Amino acid sequence: MHVLKHAQQGNGHVHVAVDLACAQADAGHHVAMVIAHGSYDDLLEAHGVRVVHVTEPTGKRSAARNTSDLFRLVRRERPDVLHAHMMSSAVAGFVVAKLTKTLLVTTVHNSFDGHSSLMRLGGVVVAVSEAERRHLLQRHFPARKTVTVLNGAVGSPREQLPLDDIGPADVPCVMTLSGLHPRKAVGDVIHAFARVHRDNPNWHLNIVGEGPDQPALESLVDSLGLGMSVRFLGLTRTPRYLLEAADVFVSASLAEPFGLSIAEARAAGCAVVATAVGGVPEVLEQGRAGLLVEPSDRDALVAALGPLLEDPQHLAEWQSRAREGSDRFSVRRMANDYEDVYARALGRGRKAP
Repeated sequence: MHVLKHAQQGNGHVHVAVDLACAQADAGHHVAMVIAHGSYDDLLEAHGVRVVHVTEPTGKRSAARNTSDLFRLVRRERPDVLHAHMMSSAVAGFVVAKLTKTLLVTTVHNSFDGHSSLMRLGGVVVAVSEAERRHLLQRHFPARKTVTVLNGAVGSPREQLPLDDIGPADVPCVMTLSGLHPRKAVGDVIHAFARVHRDNPNWHLNIVGEGPDQPALESLVDSLGLGMSVRFLGLTRTPRYLLEAADVFVSASLAEPFGLSIAEARAAGCAVVATAVGGVPEVLEQGRAGLLVEPSDRDALVAALGPLLEDPQHLAEWQSRAREGSDRFSVRRMANDYEDVYARALGRGRKAP
């Protein structure tokens, strides 16, 4: 039983939870997704995942109702595992797990959030990369119950959804896909693109996502005279077709526990440039599958981007490097790894579906 505050599109941890639930149901398990509201009810139900709507925990009273809703559900359904993916769901899950003697597993998707220490309430705590596990251990998460399961994005059930009508992307193009907020440092991408665009005026930058920084980023684009070469495409539930149209993918994040969109970009065949933060070096095989730069270093972004835009052979080489081995980040592998985590915690061997 997966528990989240919500399952709205545009959130990487939601995408992981949705993909995982669908893959588990496809493997023959009984799976429920407990949320207040979401963007993927249709997809989840098509894969046999039971979607249960509960009170959204937005304050003390609603949080108490949310915990009560979850308690009644768990007492009735008796799941083997309660899997929490957000801080509020970890707190509610902890109370319910204690009362019902149910295994609580928590996945730490956003360790950069100060409240993420609440995720240690799980009987098993999952880090989404080895770098994240080391980070959590430094924050005194118990080593005996903190394990690593790399996220998966390749072969996502979300790829089966009807295409969102937000494209097509302008080509040839550099693409970035993320929430538009300070941690993602999309302004660094725009500044770097502006510099390489001077010598490559036929190239475009497509920005996929929404967030509070969008007005400021749009003003930045205008101030740099890039209005005809940069497009804000908005949110999408179906990023694969946009990524397949892109030539280069860029992530300038200042903190990234894993980098789900980077794994998606690799599978779509984009050459990748990304900041070496959190789990990103693991996703890019320490630089073998993509170009790594230091965060907040616009000069390094320019140095990495320029040759990709100017030299077709160089671009093709890095696209090939990205695609090779990207199936390591499949949703199916992630689901199998979680099944092993559950089985060990429950003292069982993994059951064949």
